Order: sequence, then C-alpha cells, then structure tokens
Amino acid sequence: MTDFYSKLGVSKDASQDDIKKAYRSLANKHHPDKAEGDQATFKDISVAYDTLSDPQKRQEYDMQQNGNPFGGFSGGHSQQFHFDMNDVFGQHAHFTNMFGHGFRQQQRNRDLNLQVQITLAESFNGKQVDATFTLPSGRSQTVSINVPAGIDNGDSIRYNGLGDDSIPNVQRGNLNVTVIILPDPTFKREGNDVHTTLEINPIEAMIGCTKSVKTINGDTISLTIRAGVETGTKYANGSGFTNVHSKQTGQFITVIKIKVPAITNPALIAQLQAINSQLN
Repeated sequence: MTDFYSKLGVSKDASQDDIKKAYRSLANKHHPDKAEGDQATFKDISVAYDTLSDPQKRQEYDMQQNGNPFGGFSGGHSQQFHFDMNDVFGQHAHFTNMFGHGFRQQQRNRDLNLQVQITLAESFNGKQVDATFTLPSGRSQTVSINVPAGIDNGDSIRYNGLGDDSIPNVQRGNLNVTVIILPDPTFKREGNDVHTTLEINPIEAMIGCTKSVKTINGDTISLTIRAGVETGTKYANGSGFTNVHSKQTGQFITVIKIKVPAITNPALIAQLQAINSQLN
C-alpha cells in the first residue's frame, strides 16, 4: 500500500496542521500550472491529503497499514474540477462484501472527494460554483459549492450526505471539496496579507512620486511614494484577506521595486552625468 505519510513528507503522528502545511507546500511546488509542476505527483499528494486530512479515513488507513483487515480504507481517487463543468466526478468503486454474506452491512456509503480550482481573486471575494456530476450509482447530482471569501489553498469544505448513495437504505456518504488556488501573476498571499509589486524608475525614487495601484478586488488606490525610497520598501494601504477561521483581516501591501531603464540617448546620458556630478 502507498505510504501517504511519506508522500506528504510527514511522520505518522503528524498533527492535522502539519499535514495541511505539508500539502500546501507540495501542492504549490508541483501544481501543473507551475513551470516545474508535475501532474502525476500533484495527483498523488492530493490523494494522500484527501485521506490524511479526514480523521475517519486516516484512522481506517492507519488500521489497514497496521495489518487490521477490518479497517477497510475508504479513500478514493479525486479529480480536478474546472469551472467549464466538463470534468466528470471521479469514479469510485462500490462497496463490496469482501468477507462473505454473513458479514455486517456497511453502516454508511462512501465519502466522495472533489477538487475545485479558483483564482486568488475568487478566493479573496468568495465564489459559488454549480457542479453537476454523476454519482457512482449512476444518478446525476447538482451541488452548489459555496467557497467562502478568505479561504486558503488546501482548505476543505464538507457537505454531509451528498456523497455516494450506491447502497440503498444506508446513510449516504459525504462530499469533501478541496480548494486549490491558482498562482496569480500580480498578487501573492502571505498569511492574511496581500502583496503586490510597484515598479518605479530611479528619478521617481529620488524625488518621490504619486502612483495608482490596482488592488486584488479591482479597486484603484493612490499611493504617495516618499523621496529617497529604496527597493523593498513596503506600503500598507488597504485590507487583505479575512481569515475564514479566525476572522482576522490582513493588509494590502505594496512593495517598491526600482527599475533601472537602459539609456542610449547621448544627450540624456550627458544630462544624467551632470546631475550625478552635482549629487556627488
């Protein structure tokens, strides 16, 4: 059996927080949209996380790892879900009676696992997706997935009673939705803060300037840059993410980057040399 703990690089007594942190780090590294991403590795760590992040599945998995055949592992493969609704929900094997007809009937149908990919801006504002998929029983089901504002990469949403219904007259399984947040070219989340980079030229850095900065929710703020600013200086102006668990709100942070242009005009070079002589 695959060692899910090794897949995530954690010990067998790792806490749920340790498991979540390990998954987030690996998912960010191996995501298929990244330059060094790998689809197969990303799928493996996602399956491992789907199992170890659920206390019941983790207990069943540990029991089977320890040689207890009655701890039947119930984790199934999950598939990525995109907003074009073209992907079909992962096919999960039905429960079978592997110990003969006299064995006690399974008390609950299997949980189903789903991944949903959203943008960083959608995780900031929240997102609702109506997902239609086919259950293992063959029945079609539509679920409104309400992704709350402030959700973090790797967080899961559980919908009780919306999982497998293959075994009649038995309680339905649950639907577990893991949220994957795609990298953003302009904004980056650090804790509850949102970071963006503002490029200015050396003259603007020396004399100061006022710049317009676009925020993650589409608004525009006016930022006054002091004279003599250096690369890496941070300006906090606006709100960041509101954490879905602690309800604490971070800051919107603009990081200054001084970009030096290539100058080829001889007259301009002479003017800059004169200015440089005065400065020195």
